[in-house]
Amino acid sequence: MLSYKSLKYVSLLGIMILGTTLSFAFSITDTVHGNKLQSLDPRALAMGSASAFNDQNAFAISVNPANLTLMKKYFGIQLSSSFTRNEDNRSVPLYNSFDNYVDDAVYSSNTNVFDNYAGAIYASLNSLSHTAGLGFYYKPLLSFDGDYSEQVRNNYGTDNDTYPEIIAMNQINSKGVLEQKGIVYAMGIDLGEISSIHFGFDYSLMDGRIDHKKSILWTDVAKNTVAAINSSFLLPDVIDSMRTRINGYQVKLGTTIKLNNRLGIGIVYTPKAMLDSKGSVSMFRSPSTVNTIGYYLSSDFEQDYILPAEARLGLSYKPQNIMRTWFNTDIEYVQWSDIDKAYDDVFNLYCGVEHHLENRLPLRLGFQAYNSYLVANDIDAEGNSIIIAKNILTPSITGGSSIDLAKNLKLDLGFSYSFREYEALDMFGDTFYNDRNHTGHSTSLLWRNPQYLSFVDRGWENPDKVRENFISLNTALSFTW
Repeated sequence: MLSYKSLKYVSLLGIMILGTTLSFAFSITDTVHGNKLQSLDPRALAMGSASAFNDQNAFAISVNPANLTLMKKYFGIQLSSSFTRNEDNRSVPLYNSFDNYVDDAVYSSNTNVFDNYAGAIYASLNSLSHTAGLGFYYKPLLSFDGDYSEQVRNNYGTDNDTYPEIIAMNQINSKGVLEQKGIVYAMGIDLGEISSIHFGFDYSLMDGRIDHKKSILWTDVAKNTVAAINSSFLLPDVIDSMRTRINGYQVKLGTTIKLNNRLGIGIVYTPKAMLDSKGSVSMFRSPSTVNTIGYYLSSDFEQDYILPAEARLGLSYKPQNIMRTWFNTDIEYVQWSDIDKAYDDVFNLYCGVEHHLENRLPLRLGFQAYNSYLVANDIDAEGNSIIIAKNILTPSITGGSSIDLAKNLKLDLGFSYSFREYEALDMFGDTFYNDRNHTGHSTSLLWRNPQYLSFVDRGWENPDKVRENFISLNTALSFTW
């Protein structure tokens, strides 16, 4: 068994690796920069989050600041709430005794619900052929919320209608959002009776606090089993924690061009933002025998947190129709290579339609395809730490409607269903559950027939298959004047 000094050296190295890994991947699924909230405006969400040219609701100013003076009203306020249900299923390939593939065996399934809230307000004034306006908004830009729980059972079989014993509980708990508080200024110039051009500038402050904890806790069943053989045998619990504070600012430039009453163009550019990230990582390990002591190690870190540059082009078309109808389409370019050369730049697609039945009830449908990255750290052939970035495409189907509650007051409803499937590394290596490594006993005490078991930490040669789906519901109250 390792001496305490050796364990301390290994643990310090582990903390350095932990700090590097978690600084790039806070969410449970290891996507870079958490989970981006696409739209806090239910109307935009229902239309596939296509909102580069939008003259309807106050939250449009958070997507394109030039939308502010495009609004048909002089004043608007919108309060929004979002609820998201996430289901995460992780599986490994299942083979029969002839090494033939049978199916994917789900070994972990988690379902969680998260909520977020936002608000926006604007005001504008007209003077001859010019318009100027000012707006404010608050919204969560990135969500780091996530909970994961996994049972580790031994191989005692299912005799007498009993399940194998739970010997350990694996958990990952993450909580926090990157909040965005922005001020928007815009001005518009009439080019004719039905055409105009608008320019907008957005300056926003970013602030976020993220708590991340990963733990492996042995159950009383496991501890009592090894202690029954030798009272000095202990199974060490492990808790890794990370606390991070992210702050900084971001700017955004936007333009909208109203060609006529039926066609509009929106252009948005968000430069790369370098945010400050400070925090600490810690590792706790309880004693492995009664003759040793546990230890707690911690380390502070400070580094840049990068939001990549984005550019978005949007079109809005209102055909000449008896019923009011809008078609919105946005194409977004995200320069992920701003973070590291391991990432490729990507394009995201957002599109949607709104059709009014008898000019009263709006029905909205949309689609979007959003790219993100799964990140893992690895060691190359020369022993250097490298980043492995795997692209994940998340398609979404959206829909919604709205209800007029009173004059100038309405309730918007929007929902989306998203799904994705990808490969990922096992988050808890199997070798840790070989009790011989902790007790030093000649045979395993927690497993039957251990000579037929292979405790190996699976790598990319045998990864998990992860299937996730998201169901989101957005509601918002809007008042205009």
